[in-house]
Amino acid sequence: MSAAQPEIIKAIQTAYKTGKVVMGYRRTVKLLLHGKVRLVILAANAPPEFKEDVYYYSKLSNVPVLVFPGTNMELGTILGKPFGVSTLGVIEPGQSNILELAGGGKQ
Repeated sequence: MSAAQPEIIKAIQTAYKTGKVVMGYRRTVKLLLHGKVRLVILAANAPPEFKEDVYYYSKLSNVPVLVFPGTNMELGTILGKPFGVSTLGVIEPGQSNILELAGGGKQ
């Protein structure tokens, strides 16, 4: 575990509670193609085809990708879900500083 992980966890939880976030690969990619996502968060153990697609579409849309340093089950638990979440799309960060942590800056 890295030292930055608690900060990332807190930022993800804050974005989920105060902002607008979508969970799931299909919903995230769909919104990414429409240019509505400002940041994509991928679990470290996301399937390789998910990673390839997300990196490709995010490069086309000029959207940063943050790789969460944990599994999809840990990412789901952080969001209070009893299932794994491999892909998360941040539409609005709310009061979170997740965009700064990902290097996306304020847009």
